[in-house]
This record gives sequence, structure tokens and C-alpha cells, in this order.
Amino acid sequence: MQIAQIVPKVKTRGSGIFDYSIPPELLVQIKIGLLVKVPFHGRKVEGIILTIKKSSKFDNLKPILKIIDTVPVVDEIHIELARWMSEYYLTDFTKTLFENIVPPAKRTIKKQTDIIEPEKSIINETKKPGKKFLVVADFKARLMFYQKIISKVLSQNKQIIILIPDLDLVPFFTKNIKEEISVISSGMTLTKRWKIWDSIRCGQTRIVIGSNSAIFAPTKNLGLVIIDQEENETYKNDQSPRFNITKVAHELTKLTNANLVIGSISPSLETYHTAKQNKYLYKIKPDQPANISIVNMTFERGILSQPLKDSIEQAIELNQKIMIVLNRKGEGARLFCPDCKWIQTCPICKNPLKPGTNTSKCTNCNKDYSAPAICPICHSSNLKNIGMTTTKLEKIIRENWPSIKITRIEKDHIDTSKDWQIAIVTSFALKTDFPEIETVVLLDADFGLNFAGYRTEERNFQTYLKFLRLAKNGLIQTHLPESQLVKNLASLNYENFYETEITNRQKFNYPPFTKLTRIIYRNPDKMICSKEAENVTSTLSKIILDNHLDIKLLGPLASTSIKHGFFYQQVILKQNKRSVLVDNYLRTLPKGWIIDVDPFDINL
Repeated sequence: MQIAQIVPKVKTRGSGIFDYSIPPELLVQIKIGLLVKVPFHGRKVEGIILTIKKSSKFDNLKPILKIIDTVPVVDEIHIELARWMSEYYLTDFTKTLFENIVPPAKRTIKKQTDIIEPEKSIINETKKPGKKFLVVADFKARLMFYQKIISKVLSQNKQIIILIPDLDLVPFFTKNIKEEISVISSGMTLTKRWKIWDSIRCGQTRIVIGSNSAIFAPTKNLGLVIIDQEENETYKNDQSPRFNITKVAHELTKLTNANLVIGSISPSLETYHTAKQNKYLYKIKPDQPANISIVNMTFERGILSQPLKDSIEQAIELNQKIMIVLNRKGEGARLFCPDCKWIQTCPICKNPLKPGTNTSKCTNCNKDYSAPAICPICHSSNLKNIGMTTTKLEKIIRENWPSIKITRIEKDHIDTSKDWQIAIVTSFALKTDFPEIETVVLLDADFGLNFAGYRTEERNFQTYLKFLRLAKNGLIQTHLPESQLVKNLASLNYENFYETEITNRQKFNYPPFTKLTRIIYRNPDKMICSKEAENVTSTLSKIILDNHLDIKLLGPLASTSIKHGFFYQQVILKQNKRSVLVDNYLRTLPKGWIIDVDPFDINL
């Protein structure tokens, strides 16, 4: 009797792999990776065949009911990738296999009968490992490098996966490629995504481009993976399993012996640190000469410094364009009563609301509330929107220069026209294309530095560096002119920034010098949330102490407010090497716990 080891599409404890007997009439069609129907606890569910063997230690095995698709939906390489993700990110194998590797679909989709089944793809340890490149350069220079290596890989008749943080970038990558290209994103309908996925599986496409889900495209002869702007936060999945796309790409190229190219103008510190250890072939385009001025706002009156006013006057006279960067959109940061000091807060989470045109919004709960005309405490009508924001800044500039053409570019206000002299933008604007800009102004370069988190300086540097490279000139308004971050921005010097920041990371033992895992518990009851976090922390402490493990626990730390109706507690594990004992315990955590391996952030 032939036995198939199958992963049913159900949530189970343990490995999630079960033995099933293969009926004689199906034996000739059975292959690894087939999607089949199997019985499971009184239900009929989908399952994927992992291996075929001659015997089982279990008696009275249930049989496979039918084959759903005669062409394998997954090969051995992607089965191994799903297994690795399950182990590394401490999540169910079923989840990584069915939700990430094999996309859900309406099975009423009929396969084209003229498609020839592709050759079997298996892990080949004998092939020469692929090369790993890090390209540190502006977008134009990176594209030139990508195009060269893409042409070379296509000449070898191999497939390519290109990962980008925003689908609006697709045309830049595809305009010079005379080849059929498949675009994959998680935002597609199930039917559309399945059809594209199926065409790749059957060898109709050699180039795949898209967001995170594109990394799981069922390529059979992968020769190259490109990750552009790898430092982008979107490459860290925010749902379980909380994988990092760069980490997954490393594992995939290791299994397939494909080349890996990572490109960025300001790569993550972890990636650049790895490159400096000669684990990448890395290419750096020399920094362009910087013409950037630092304005000490300690000696300035108001939000518009004299150098900024002079730049605006020059822009009007010479019909030039200025971009002013301010990462605070909306009407005001707070609705405030100056008479009794009342601030409008969310009735659910108690966070201050952000005023809009007619309503106030809670950025935590995503709920809108009416903005009162008078103070509910002292009944004063002297309410004010305090805090500088994009809308408020626009009003100030219009009051001083009524004839100047101004636009705002932010998440809820996108202007694609080029007929403006001043653009007031948030970091969202980096997704858009710009005309020639004379000067970029960082209105408040210190904003964001007060936020907690070991990545704060890195995030600020990466964002501001991208903006400053858009123009011929730069202006940095700051109260911290001697800050090393400000000095490195003024010289556009990533290398100096890296050296400063990597020293701090080592001093305080943060990645890449340690491995972080954070576990988060959420519950609508504050007392239950607190008690559960304390119990888990106590158990972890005992495991660490009893087994003399070199692991440091931070927490439990409670969130300062309710988010979406839940209280949150988190515990951070700092470890030089992952412990099997700790990992096994984390896998047993009950419902309500979230496991985040290699977190991008550690703030609640």
C-alpha cells in the first residue's frame, strides 16, 4: 500500500502533517505537491501532498478522496520554504503553506487544456550558489544595474522576481523589457490572483513583479530576485506570520541557487552591516556634492526661518519650485482650549483627537467625532487648533504670499499636476513623481526624534535623505544643529550615518548584534491582559533561569492607551542565539498572543 503524507488545510496542533492511504485508481496520478480532497474529523478538506512512502506507523488510514488539480500546486522548493518559514517565524506549517505559498482561490477556475505541465523543480545542492549584490545608489543608477542583470538572466532562459514597495513603480521597471510580465499583489481578487499565479506555475511568464506576495510566485527555474528599497517598512508583513521579505528572499535564493540583488539609496543597517562583512558584492555610487544649509531655529521667530522666506521670494521671482517636508497632515495637531487647558480626546482610548475641517479624528480607533464650537468644560468659544500641520502651514504661506501657487501632497490629498511653486508634503509624497525642484526644505527636522524605538534615527535619516536628493539645494530647519544626524543629512553621507548608528546599536545591544523576538498580548479586559502577560513572563523567566540561557527579557510593558477596543501588553526577548526550549514554549501560547520574530519596531 502506498502512503501519502499530507498537510490538510485546517488549524491543528503539532506538525499538521498526516498519513493517508492512496487508492489504487489514483496511484498513477499521485505526485508531490498535488492539491487533493481528504477526510478530516468528519469534514472534507483540501490538502497538499508532501511526500509519498510505502508504510505508516498508523493503522486504518483514511484514503485520499479525490485529486482537485492534476498539476502540482507547489514544488519541493516551495514546500521547503514554507517549512522554513513555519520554523523561523514560529507559526503553523499549514498557514505558511496555504496562505503564503499557495494562494486561496475559487476552485471553479478551469485550467487551460493546452498548457503543458512544467518540469519538476527540486532542491539541487550541487549547483553553484547564486551571487548576492547590494547596490547603494539613486533610483536611476539602480535601474541601470537591474536592467543589465535582468538581460543576462533572461538570456539564460531563467525566471525573475522583482519586489517593489509600491505598485506605482511598476512602469519604471518594465518600460524597457520586451517580455510578458506578471504583476502580483495581495490587493487582487482571489480569482485574478489565482489566474496569474497559475500562468506562472505553467511556465507562461518569465518575469514576476509585485509586492510581498510576489516572492511566493511558483517559479520553476528562478535565476534572480530583486528587492528595491529594501529598507521600506512594507517589506515586513504585519499579519501572522510576520515575515521579513529580505529574510525570505535569502532563503529562497539559497534553495534555488538564484542571484539576489538588493537596491537602496539608504539600506537598512542590518543589510549594510552584512555587506561590510563581505557577504555581498556591493556597489556604491559616490554621493553627489551637497548644497544644503542648516538653520538653527533657536534664533528664528516663527516656523518660517529667514533663509526659507528668502528661498520663497527667489522662487517667486525666478519661477522655481520648492518642496517643504512636514510629516503632520491635517488642520491641527490638537483641538485646545487656552482658557481652561482642555484638549479634545477620544472617548474610547483617551488619545488626543486630530482636528480636521469639520470633524476630529482618532488615529488609534479610526473614528470621527464632531468638533465642538465651544469648550465643554468652561464654555469658552476661544478654541484653537494647536501644532503645526500641512494645512496650517499652507494657510501661513498663503497669508504671506497670496499670489504663489501652492499644493499639498499627502495621503488624503494627492495633486499630480506640475503647475505649482511650493509643494507641502508628508513622507507619502515619496510615492509620487516630481518635476525639477530647486530646493527641498525640512521644516522641522527634529520631529520624530522624540519617538521611542531603536530605529528612530534610522527611519528619519532614510526618509529625509530621499527628499534632500530630489533637489539641487536643501534647507534643514532644526533646534539641534550639532546633532550628528543633522550633520550627516546636510552632507548626504550615508556612510558616516551608518558608522555612528552601528556604534550605538552595538553599545545598547540591538540588531544586528542581537536577535529580537517580541510577543504581544491583547484583550478587551485590562486586568486579564495584565495578568496573562505577567504569567507568561514568569514562565519564560523560569525556563531561562533553569536552563542557564543567555536571554534578556524586557517587560511586560503595557500600552498607554486602548487600541481598537483592546488593551495591549508586550514582552521583548533579546538573545544572541535562538533557544529551542523558548521557541517551543512560544508555540504553545494561547489565543490572543502575537509572535513577532525580528520585529521592525518594538513600540506598542
